[in-house]
Amino acid sequence: MIIRLSSAGKKKNWCSTPHFLALSLLIALSTFSCEKDDANPADEYYVKYEVNSSTVYSGGKLDLIIRTEKDEDLALVINQRTLHETIIGPVEKGFNASMVVSTPGNTHYKLKLYTNIYVSKNGSPFALKESDGSDEPRDFVRLSYTIDY
Repeated sequence: MIIRLSSAGKKKNWCSTPHFLALSLLIALSTFSCEKDDANPADEYYVKYEVNSSTVYSGGKLDLIIRTEKDEDLALVINQRTLHETIIGPVEKGFNASMVVSTPGNTHYKLKLYTNIYVSKNGSPFALKESDGSDEPRDFVRLSYTIDY
């Protein structure tokens, strides 16, 4: 491309001017210095396990087994008649959150168990994903949820 820079009739190749070289250098630096990271960061999930129970007896215990972020089972002993929450994470999509609640002793068919699994994605509020609550007396409950969103 030829651009007339003066009215004297001289033709000068614009590509050889310092302005063109500076502009080319600026475009090249801005294009290559801002490297885009095409890989999206993996979603980060947290799981909240919740157990509640009611019974006419006080002082009872429950055995609780939950799946941890290391994909291992964690055994806990918790009190009956109190709300218990445990949060684990971070975990990835596909994680199978599971919990088992049982009583080590005889409840004489007076224990009612209520269990919930909540999931939080990327810092969002916890959302209920699975629930198993019943006013029918029972001594055992198993609940699981696989993160699929």
